[in-house]
Amino acid sequence: MKQMMISKSVWWNRLLFLMLAVHLSWQAVPAKTRIMLISDPHVMGPGLLIKEGDAWDEATYYDRKLNDYSRAIYDEVIATALREKPDIFLISGDLTKDGELLSHQYVVQKLQELKAAGIKALVVPGNHDMGTSNALIFNGEEAYEADTINTRQFAELYKDFGYGEDMDREPTTLTWCCEPVDGLMLIGIDTGHDDDPLNGVISHTTYEWVRERAEAASKAGKKVFIMMHHALFPHVANADKFSSTYAVKLGLADGEGGYGYFPYATLRNHLADAGVSVVFSGHVHTSDIAKDANKDLTRTVFDISTSSCAAYPNPYRLLTLNDDDATMRIETRYVSELPDVEDFDDMAEKRMRQGLVNLVKNITYDEDISNLFAEIFKIHVVGNEPEHPRHKEFLTMYEENIPRMKADRQLKDYLDAYDATFDDLTAMVYSMLEDRSNYGDPDRESLVDDLYTTIPVRGDGWTAIRPIVREKVGKDWYTLQGQRIAKPSRKGIYIHDGRLSVVK
Repeated sequence: MKQMMISKSVWWNRLLFLMLAVHLSWQAVPAKTRIMLISDPHVMGPGLLIKEGDAWDEATYYDRKLNDYSRAIYDEVIATALREKPDIFLISGDLTKDGELLSHQYVVQKLQELKAAGIKALVVPGNHDMGTSNALIFNGEEAYEADTINTRQFAELYKDFGYGEDMDREPTTLTWCCEPVDGLMLIGIDTGHDDDPLNGVISHTTYEWVRERAEAASKAGKKVFIMMHHALFPHVANADKFSSTYAVKLGLADGEGGYGYFPYATLRNHLADAGVSVVFSGHVHTSDIAKDANKDLTRTVFDISTSSCAAYPNPYRLLTLNDDDATMRIETRYVSELPDVEDFDDMAEKRMRQGLVNLVKNITYDEDISNLFAEIFKIHVVGNEPEHPRHKEFLTMYEENIPRMKADRQLKDYLDAYDATFDDLTAMVYSMLEDRSNYGDPDRESLVDDLYTTIPVRGDGWTAIRPIVREKVGKDWYTLQGQRIAKPSRKGIYIHDGRLSVVK
């Protein structure tokens, strides 16, 4: 018994030391500002799922998110923020499952805990946050409409988190601008919602408002970051063909006619020219960092897309603006455990895969092809695709199945519906698996580490840009004393992939 007590004591001492080491591993980096970033928490408020049944099953058949665990995941993220105490906490849209009032109230309730702890929290709305047709109360076989909110209510609910009287607000949308720390201008842009005919389009009025503030901040020597739900530009080839709202577009100015818009490249060029160097986005539920630039490649911009924390692998980002005032360190971590949920990580992965398989059934009835597409997209969701152990295997499998896919009538009908060719699809698959944005464009094609890296944040020119550091800090092994090692040589407790790892 005495020996058992000593062993338990040693175990807990080691565990406490590990927790301290992981905590200090972020804080030890010379830092000017620390930011915690999440996207698409899709929180489902209490009282919306009374009883599971056919109505719930039908509503979530294609869903990759863990809607029923979204509140618990969000709670865990907030608890992590309270432990880490970042200077700024950001949510880049889709705060709620489908814009339900109950869900928004719960999100705000937890954000108030951050405010009470002295953490500056800021949000922008996503396309789900003003209500969708799936904003329902589920009770077995039946579902009832849930109360949703409008833009006025959103601003009132989140008055402490981007929409208060102390904020610089654009009068026509839920767009704001602030300087949360000296030298950093952060602009939160409302990019529309599902009921908006221009969802994913920034109006010319909003653009002019944003541009003026970005240019003024840049000329004053400040860094200019944007947070918005939709990406500034596609991260994979032809993504805009298959998803019209993947990247934002610029609306026409008064007098240019109708509800038209300019393609994403126009807005990308203008914002990069105005001094925007970093964009935080979500929406597409993938963790991917891509680099692009203005028209003449003299001003670069990084779009940091973060996958939904409510879906496997349930990520969040820790960002450190370094003392050199020119670089930002990015570290990706994960909610891999929940209280009282057995094998949460494994369950989350299986739910992700099943949702993808169900979705791909709309494209092809071929079960083998469905499974292949689901696996390819799953590793794209996680990021750093070429490092996946089955990366080459999936590339080979795709190539071997090209004749079979070309003969698939349902797949052809799907491509025709999007005015796309099989070559368009293949280019997109290769772009995902090789992790290359602007795939096939020799002037703009680039590869950026999606999970652990340090990027420049001053918008240097394309050729003058300093090399992007591929740190892989979370993938290395560390002893409890913080020493990096190639791999464990003996039994014990180590830090690996940002988590506790017991080698037996």
